[in-house]
Amino acid sequence: MTEFKKHIEINKKAWNKRTSIHIQSNFYNNEEFKKVKDSLKSIELNAIGDVKGKSLLHLQCHFGQDSISFARMGAKVTAVDFSDVSINEAKKISVKINVHFKFIESDVLELKLDKEFDIVFSSYGTIGWLPDLDKWAATIATHLKKRRIFLLTEFHPFLVLINNGYYYFYSFKPDIEIENGTYTDGGTELVTNTCCWNHLLTNIFSALESNGLKLTHFKEFDFSPYLLE
Repeated sequence: MTEFKKHIEINKKAWNKRTSIHIQSNFYNNEEFKKVKDSLKSIELNAIGDVKGKSLLHLQCHFGQDSISFARMGAKVTAVDFSDVSINEAKKISVKINVHFKFIESDVLELKLDKEFDIVFSSYGTIGWLPDLDKWAATIATHLKKRRIFLLTEFHPFLVLINNGYYYFYSFKPDIEIENGTYTDGGTELVTNTCCWNHLLTNIFSALESNGLKLTHFKEFDFSPYLLE
């Protein structure tokens, strides 16, 4: 992982800058979220089922809207993100709306909690920021109780290929870019460096199964719950 630490640090700086833009954006509509307290989509809700009373680990939670939504549904949530700015904003929101649970600032590839969970969850635009899927899968396996659920809802690699023109097959070297703005509205003046990795479906499945997880459900959709620029 040493060779990737500089890339992860570059991405952390970018997400710290992005978070203040995202909090204010219409895309996340945070003020409305504080009222309705639900950001989850039908894809993950249909797949994950009833979470009431279950322990849930949310990886790469950003500023916690989905984490808070699960907590409001009765899950005992621990939420993790490598951005200290995001974690701080998530804490503020949870206090504001009186939905309390545990937030942890950590790179998910280095996460070590002395606890196993009923559910591990990650969603939408997360794995492209990870250079090492085997270590990611090991983190999941380490923190998941036996015969319980890991759910990943993610943009299809083909969508990323069309939108961004990335090469589909995985390369050890990241796509390093200078980005103007972000994927939400606002922040047109924002300039960030980012490092991304495009992962094949094969690599995702292989990493999970080589770490002892068994694929029980896989579904592709002909739509996205988000409009990506």
